[in-house]
Amino acid sequence: MNAKTKKLLIALGCVAAAVLLFFAGFFTYYLTLDEGLRSLLWFKNKVQDEYYENISDEDFWNAAISGAEGLLDDYSTLYTADEYDVIVSSSKGEKLGAGVSFFADTNMIYKVAVNSPAFFAGMEEGTYITGVGMSREEFVSTFTPTELSKALDDISSNQTFYLRASADGADDTENVKIYEVQKKAFTESYAVYQTYNSSWALVEGENGMAWEKYGEGNAELDQDTAYVRLVQFYGNAYDSFAHACEQYKADGKSKLILDLRNNGGGSVDVMQSLSNFLLKDAKEKKNLVMTAQYRGGREEKYYSRANYYDEYFADSKIYVMANHNSASASEALIGAMISYGTIGYGDIFLSKIGNTCKTFGKGIMQTTFSNPLTGEAAKLTTAKIFWPNGHCIHGVGVTEADGATPIETTGATVYGDPELSKVLARI
Repeated sequence: MNAKTKKLLIALGCVAAAVLLFFAGFFTYYLTLDEGLRSLLWFKNKVQDEYYENISDEDFWNAAISGAEGLLDDYSTLYTADEYDVIVSSSKGEKLGAGVSFFADTNMIYKVAVNSPAFFAGMEEGTYITGVGMSREEFVSTFTPTELSKALDDISSNQTFYLRASADGADDTENVKIYEVQKKAFTESYAVYQTYNSSWALVEGENGMAWEKYGEGNAELDQDTAYVRLVQFYGNAYDSFAHACEQYKADGKSKLILDLRNNGGGSVDVMQSLSNFLLKDAKEKKNLVMTAQYRGGREEKYYSRANYYDEYFADSKIYVMANHNSASASEALIGAMISYGTIGYGDIFLSKIGNTCKTFGKGIMQTTFSNPLTGEAAKLTTAKIFWPNGHCIHGVGVTEADGATPIETTGATVYGDPELSKVLARI
């Protein structure tokens, strides 16, 4: 056997050994898999080899994940990397769009986000968007939610367009105002403070976010009353609420209305921080605001980081507004305020629509687990939430039966804020 032949046989032997090791390793790995995973992989191979239509890897795994999600509650899900990036940005208050949100199945604005293009254009909540156009003269009518959604979806980012708005009706084209806006990136201020003669928020300018007066206030408020709308428990919610408390103190007010309507919650960390200001009879610097009970009975207690109540609200009366969309961290904050005597149930004003007069009833907590290898994340319900007084409102919420004060309303789509008007008349 010559040297070349010997080298070739050695090389072939190495390749054969590598192949054997690979398959040995693969089968060893395969046999260590959970029986269910082995069945799923076998089924995947059969489907892709034998099914009469082509099923891609992506389609198969998406279907498998959707099936697994079906075992979970409505609050648990798997985010793709792109979806998770949006969630992370949104939790910081970073948004992309014109900054208008609409009541369900309507073309009426229920919120104009502070710092959004719509906000700086002067658009008003409670008005109808009856047209979208690329000039001030020509509009596509948007009398229905479907028409409105399609017209807005066709607008590109940073493209200037025009919104036709009416306070008189969903199909009005005569008594209207025209607003020039864009879809742009902006950082929303999550708390708004108002008195009878001024409106304040964290406003974005050339030098970043600053607490500034941006409007003339709400003339319905009397000279003793301030109003704070807390949009979500994310981003700058703590900073903007802290500024609102400072403004309240500087203004010398004695009554505060905290509006948590349509606030679906958010971060427990933000809720803890907000509680620093709102625990009336708290005895310690750090006080229990929530207990999370995990599977198997393990508990984790969450505390405030400070106790500022007496500094800002010692001689004040606080009221809360809430509705069926007030959920999660909103309900946890209400529970902490009740537990420490900041408010009684009678100080909670609940929107009553027909027979519905309650908060959402979400007394559970989600934890998000990110996958650093793929950028994906799994949000899973991991615990039940208990108020400091031991109460859990999951599936029930805060209700009229608890003693909360009902505020009759014909529904959400009403120009202005008649619910707030009724609360002001009560207090």
